[in-house]
Amino acid sequence: MRGEHNSTSYDSAVIYRGFWAVLMLLGVVSVVTASFLIICAAPFASHLLYKAGGGSYIAAGILFSLVVMLYVIWVQAVADMESYKNMKMKDCLDFTPSVLYGWSFFLAPAGIFFSLLAGLLFLVVARHIQLHH
Repeated sequence: MRGEHNSTSYDSAVIYRGFWAVLMLLGVVSVVTASFLIICAAPFASHLLYKAGGGSYIAAGILFSLVVMLYVIWVQAVADMESYKNMKMKDCLDFTPSVLYGWSFFLAPAGIFFSLLAGLLFLVVARHIQLHH
């Protein structure tokens, strides 16, 4: 770029990317933590570890869904495509911008669903262990 950019669009992109990075990092840490808790609870000894692991999986699903929602909001509402198109048309007259969602975006809801499902199942397992011990 020539150093010319719409400061409002650029600042919003930086802010949204910062939130994406933080929420994604927290989600990954939550999944890793949940996995370790569930591995430690594998002999069905402690219902508390299953509850903590299930809650952590649910937290990860919520964080990942927030990441997806922030991305959709930014792409559809905040990103100023018209000013970007006008800037690029100075160099290339037949420039037409398009927004394409990749495969990872389409598969993200499946991952979110399975994270939430795993969390709920581990909470049910924890309740079952608590009642029968």
